[in-house]
Amino acid sequence: MPTRVAQAPAAVGYKPILKRLAAGMIASLALSTLILSQDAEAERLRTDFDRALQHDPEFQSAIAQRDAGVETLEQARAQLLPQASSNLQRSQNNTDSRTQTLIGPSDRSFSNYPAVSASLQVRQALYRPKAWANLAQGKAQAQYAELNLLAARQDLATRLMGIHAEWAAAGEALASAQASVQLQMRLAEQLQQLYRAGDGTRTDVEVAKARIVQAQSAASEASINVENSRLAWMQMTGQPGDAFADAQASSVQALRLREHLADDLPLMHASSERWQEAAREHNPVLRAQREALESARQEVRKAQSEHLPAADLFAARSYSKSAMDNTIGTEFRTAQVGVQISVPIYAGGAVNSMIRQAQANARRVENELLASTARMNRKGEASKRSRSSLMLRSKAWALVFPRAWMKIRQCSSCSMRDAIWHAPMRAPCLPGHG
Repeated sequence: MPTRVAQAPAAVGYKPILKRLAAGMIASLALSTLILSQDAEAERLRTDFDRALQHDPEFQSAIAQRDAGVETLEQARAQLLPQASSNLQRSQNNTDSRTQTLIGPSDRSFSNYPAVSASLQVRQALYRPKAWANLAQGKAQAQYAELNLLAARQDLATRLMGIHAEWAAAGEALASAQASVQLQMRLAEQLQQLYRAGDGTRTDVEVAKARIVQAQSAASEASINVENSRLAWMQMTGQPGDAFADAQASSVQALRLREHLADDLPLMHASSERWQEAAREHNPVLRAQREALESARQEVRKAQSEHLPAADLFAARSYSKSAMDNTIGTEFRTAQVGVQISVPIYAGGAVNSMIRQAQANARRVENELLASTARMNRKGEASKRSRSSLMLRSKAWALVFPRAWMKIRQCSSCSMRDAIWHAPMRAPCLPGHG
């Protein structure tokens, strides 16, 4: 009977393993900034983060959005400060006039005479409830813009860590796919020798060739993933292409799994309840939504203030000469100091409509805040339930992969699946596999 040779599965057979490896790499990358703060790998991450702050388009857009948002506070404050305006007009006029008298019409003509008028006015708000509500709303909107920028900064750090993790995982996948290609080629060569010696079948040879093509396809896909990660890193950090080799080496080195890695996972709070309380207090997204709720409530105040009167203190000085047809040749100098009061009476129901609209928007924002808080609480509970599983998987994969690769290198005829299965238990090769 033909001798049966163990065949290694194609690269696609262990894709779930690589997904778990990527998850472990993300955890180790987070640890590199918390535990290994003095290592070169962590320094590389900090350098990339500083560069990303300067070059990442999404973060630059968030900065511009913050800069635009804080200007609303200045605009609202300006409405409560003194307002000064001036006006100057000079013209050359020709006027013909006719006046009816007892003896008949009297015609007069004034040709090419100058007319001058100038005024200066200073106004200070005394009572403007809408302006005060607008100021409170501007403060909330400015704080909302700042918190959104803080959330964008945290998102930038998360995206950068994700790129490094995906980059390292793609490198590991490429290395494993290339190893699979070499293993399949060795198996195909052995099957070819057995076939020539009369101990193998033509079917085994053709299947081995097909597995080589399949493994080469997986290696090509992994190479594309590495290139995509490189391009994402270049776009985020603004680095040229010639910095790729150093960055790739640093990212892969920083993400190597260590034994007992899960034991080092830190917890800033002793319980999930304390964690949720801290998140509700400090999470920038929730804080921004609370500011958005405050802004919506101030919008209600602004709409309600349309029913209230407004009072301004003003002072004016004016000069005019021949400014009107009936004052040709006459000069006027006037000074005014007084209080102006405006009282709304009826606006056709528009004010009540604006109040209802603002109240509806405030309810919408309030419910969005409640929904976001509920989602955060659910995620906290899910994290609490999955932490033990994550720690166990981190320990397992930290042990599996180094020994599995050593087993594969030492035993070319052993199945890759068997090598990975027996590596944690330090088992020898399967009987009959050398």
